[in-house]
Amino acid sequence: MSPTHSPDVVATPGSDSLLPGDGGAARRSRVASVLLVAAGLLGVLVPLTMAAVTGGLSIPHNDAWSYSRIAQTFGSTGGIELLGWNRSALFGQFIVLGPLARWLVAQHLFVALLGVVALAAVYDLVVPSAGRARAALAVLIVAIWPGFGLLTTSFMLDVPAMAAIMVCLAVGRRALRSGSLVLLAVSMAVGFWGFTIREQALAAPVTVLAVAAATAWRSRRRRDWIVVAGACAILLTVVVGFELWRQSFGAGDPPVLAVPESLAKTGGNILVQGYFVLALGAAPAVLLVARPWRWGRGALLAAAAAAVVAVAAVYRYGTESFFVGNYLDPSGPYWAAGHGRPAAIFPTGVWWLIVALACGSGVLLAGILARQLRRVDPVLGTFSALMVLGNLATALTGQNLFDRYWLLLLPPLLAIVLAERTSGSSEPQRRPAAARVAERLPAAAALAGLAVVSLMITAAGLAYDSARWDAAEDLVATGVPAVDVDAGLEWNGYHSAVGMSPPGSWIFPGNRSCYLVSAVPRPGQDAATVSTYRPLLVAGTARLWVYGDDCP
Repeated sequence: MSPTHSPDVVATPGSDSLLPGDGGAARRSRVASVLLVAAGLLGVLVPLTMAAVTGGLSIPHNDAWSYSRIAQTFGSTGGIELLGWNRSALFGQFIVLGPLARWLVAQHLFVALLGVVALAAVYDLVVPSAGRARAALAVLIVAIWPGFGLLTTSFMLDVPAMAAIMVCLAVGRRALRSGSLVLLAVSMAVGFWGFTIREQALAAPVTVLAVAAATAWRSRRRRDWIVVAGACAILLTVVVGFELWRQSFGAGDPPVLAVPESLAKTGGNILVQGYFVLALGAAPAVLLVARPWRWGRGALLAAAAAAVVAVAAVYRYGTESFFVGNYLDPSGPYWAAGHGRPAAIFPTGVWWLIVALACGSGVLLAGILARQLRRVDPVLGTFSALMVLGNLATALTGQNLFDRYWLLLLPPLLAIVLAERTSGSSEPQRRPAAARVAERLPAAAALAGLAVVSLMITAAGLAYDSARWDAAEDLVATGVPAVDVDAGLEWNGYHSAVGMSPPGSWIFPGNRSCYLVSAVPRPGQDAATVSTYRPLLVAGTARLWVYGDDCP
C-alpha cells in the first residue's frame, strides 16, 4: 500500500500556543503534560474514586445490568445466556475478560482502563492538525464531556466501543500515511473488535478502507487495489460470520423499526439537538480560537444562521429539554431507570447558563466550520460523515438516540476547531501577556464550568444508583425476596429469573412490585420508610420513599 499525504493543517508555535509567553517547545510540552494529567484525573481517576466511595463499583448501572449479568455468567461458566436487553453486539466486551468477567469490579476497572486508551488515541488523532498542547486540551475536553466519567465507571458499551474506534482510526491513519500493511491489519482487527461490542463501530474500519480506496484510485497502482479489496473481503467475511454466530444464541433484542410521521421534522430535531450537544462539549476549544472580527462573509453568514437556529431551538424545546438527554439532564443522568423524577441537581439559573453556553458556542462553531471544513483530514472527515448519517438513520427508523451517541463526533470536531489559527500574519508576534490572558479567560471559564458539570453528573448518577440499590438491599435483609422489590431497571433486571421478556419490553417475568423504591412521594399513600442521601456525594439532600407491602 502506497503512503498518502494528509491535508491536515501543520501545527505551528502560533497555533499551538495556549498560554501567554514565548510559546517555545519546552513550554508547550509542559502545558500538554499538565492537560493530559488533568484529563486522566477528571475523566477516569476521580470518577473511579467516587464509584469506590459510593459502592458503585460493585453494582450495575443503567442498561449495563444486562451486560454485566451476561458477562458474569460467561466468566463463571463459559456459557453465553442473553437476557432480552442486549440489542448491541456486546460479545467482544466480555469475552476478552475471560474468567475476570465474573466480578463486577473487574468489569468496571476494565472499562476505566479502556477510557485511558480512548483518551490516548484521541491525542494521537488530534496532534497532527493542532499540535501537542492543543491536542492535550482536546483530550481534556473529551474527558470532561458531561457523562464521560460516569461511562468510564460502568459496564456500558460506549467507552469500550469508543476506545476501539479511536484506536482503529489512529492506527489506520498511520497505516495510510506510511503504507504499512502491518498497521492496516492492526487497524482492521481493532475495528472489528469494536464492531463485536457495538455495531456502529464498523464506521471506523470502513472509513480507513474508504480513504485507502480513494488513495488507490489516485495512485492507479494494482498493488494498492489488491490490498484494499483483500481487506474489504476479509472484514466483510468476519463481520457476517460473527453476526451469524451471535444470532444463533437467540433471546436477542432486535430493533422495532417505526418510521416517524414527519421524516423532515424528526431528522431536523435530531441534527439540531445533536449539534448543540457537540457545541456545548466543544465550547472551551471554540472560545479559545474564535476570532469573529477576522472572519469573512461566509463565516459570518454561517454564524448568523446558527444564531437563528439557536433562538428557534430554545423557543421550540425550552431549556429543560434543549438537549437530547439521557445523561445531560437537569435532574441527573438516566433518571428514568428509577421511579419518579428526582429533584433537579442543577438550579434553574445554572441550567440556563449551560444552555446559553451551548448556544453561544454553536454560533461561533458554525463560523469556524465554514472556514475549516475544506482542510479536514480525510479520515476524520469521512468518519464524521458516517457517524452523522448513522445517528440520523437511527432516529429516522424510530430508535432512541441519546446525547452520549454524539460523543464519538467530539474528537474529530475538536481536531477541526483547534486547527484554526488565532493570530493573523500581520499581527505582531508578541503582545502584552495581559491581553493574551484576557483572550483565553472565556475558554478557561468554559473548561472549568464543564468540568464541574461533568463531576456533578457523575456524582449524581453514582449516588442515585447506590441509594436505590441500598434501599432494596435493606428490604432483602429483612427477608423480602429480591424479585419482590422494584427499585428500578438495574435492580429488577439483575435479579430477575430470566431477564426481560418480551425483549425490550421492560417486563421481567416472575418479578413483583410488592415493595417500590421511588424518588418521589406517591399521593394518597403512606411510605413504609423514607431515606435520605446526598445526590452530589458531599452536598445536597435527596429522599427515597419505600412503599409496600402490596402483595399477598
